[in-house]
Amino acid sequence: MNEERAAASRAFEDAIRKFETALAKIEAALTAPPSGEEAEHLAALERHAHNAAPLLKRQQSFNAAIVDELKHHRAVQRATLELIRTQAALLEFLRTIKPYVNTREFADVLRAVAEEDLKRADALLARDRRRELQLADIEAELTAIRGRLDELQRTLAS
Repeated sequence: MNEERAAASRAFEDAIRKFETALAKIEAALTAPPSGEEAEHLAALERHAHNAAPLLKRQQSFNAAIVDELKHHRAVQRATLELIRTQAALLEFLRTIKPYVNTREFADVLRAVAEEDLKRADALLARDRRRELQLADIEAELTAIRGRLDELQRTLAS
């Protein structure tokens, strides 16, 4: 029994490490510079973008925008791949902890977390609504002040 528990504990720790590593890879993918081949390709596109004749300034601007978009697209692709790998690591982690978790209790915990998130979202919406009403009151008061100022200016001008 102790051997089973030790093996399960090692599997759990290993799954946590893999999941943490996967999360770190997502950030790395988002911030990594392009690979050598990608960098060469993007550099060639940038050269083409900047070699437009002076009469084609709009085309040059468009080309530069396309190059920037391609750079962003590649970063998103790398991050998406890492996200898929992270999801696989998360599934492995969940499989590892499954023997320790009563499914009904786990569902209750998830439900409680969701309800707490909903309460927080409702509170934020209520706060935003109060701020909108305050802003509307301030705008109405500002409009009234502007009207009084206009009247005062007209009175002073006559």
